[in-house]
Amino acid sequence: MKLTTAFPGGNLRAVYGLGDRIAVAPELRSTQTDWFYWAFGVEGAAGRTLTFDFSPKKWLGPFGPAVSRDLRHWEWLGSGTPASFTYTFPDDAPVYFAHDLLYPVSRIGELASELGLPAQTLCTSERGRAIPFFRFGEGARSIVLTARHHACESSGSYVLEGVLRELYAAPIPGYEVFCVPAVDYDGAADGDQGKNRFPHDHNRDYLPEPLYPGVRGVKDYLTSHRVAYAFDFHSPWHYGGENDYVNIVRREKIPAAHYERFAALFEASLFPGAMPFWAKDFIPPDTGWNSGDSTRIAFGGFAQSLPAIELAFTLETPYFGTADAPASQESLVLLGRSFARALRRYIEEA
Repeated sequence: MKLTTAFPGGNLRAVYGLGDRIAVAPELRSTQTDWFYWAFGVEGAAGRTLTFDFSPKKWLGPFGPAVSRDLRHWEWLGSGTPASFTYTFPDDAPVYFAHDLLYPVSRIGELASELGLPAQTLCTSERGRAIPFFRFGEGARSIVLTARHHACESSGSYVLEGVLRELYAAPIPGYEVFCVPAVDYDGAADGDQGKNRFPHDHNRDYLPEPLYPGVRGVKDYLTSHRVAYAFDFHSPWHYGGENDYVNIVRREKIPAAHYERFAALFEASLFPGAMPFWAKDFIPPDTGWNSGDSTRIAFGGFAQSLPAIELAFTLETPYFGTADAPASQESLVLLGRSFARALRRYIEEA
């Protein structure tokens, strides 16, 4: 039997094994604080029943781990405790487990091929990879879409995919779309946490001279085009409370009425089967973690100050959802399609 992290997004530190119980933990790498992301595979365990134990941490969600046999289709195991899960392996073929529904960077290229949407290179990453971006539509004004400023935040990537599918199928007249699906491309590919990365993470890098090439590429576009709408797709903390619901993170320089009108359209535009969104669910400015100087050097804080901006915010989409509306790959993509439909109505009905 072998544990493996040799796949895009792999992350695990095996502490020790005792019989059929294996103590494990996330690999924090350059993250300065404790964080919860992990993903690993098991090979050659036919007929064995193994327990994977994260104690004393409780790094399992309410539906157990996400499970896959092919790294493409993910489902919740549906059992376990907050600190451990047990699995019986039917054969020696690899089985993959993860904190959440993984969105590998390879899916970006697959989406581009499926849609016939050419991927261009924004820049070369810190570790020598080409960071892809998409650009389509025609118009004097721009819509900017980003995700994975924090490498592990996969639910935001599914939502962004839905937005792209909807906008590429029916572009909004008068607008160019500029999209960077993985700003921290290296972290997403290598399975880093990304959050609270040393010396700061990619979403705290909208400085006069950004440290990270991906952020520099996004910022260059933001400052050289007439950007009217800018949206960044994230996942929140592990789970519990507001982290179980979709939230719009408001910024102080944009009128509250703009957010309220968009939120009402978003709730009214939900496709059947989409993860729920309620127009009341905001993270207000200068409240809790959405306060202080660090939020002003994040994507949303920088974008709100652009001269032509109409609306800019982060959308926080939970990893797990709730018992009556659990996250799935399909429900998250549908949420993104709903978001795009709401944006079209927001623009056309102005």
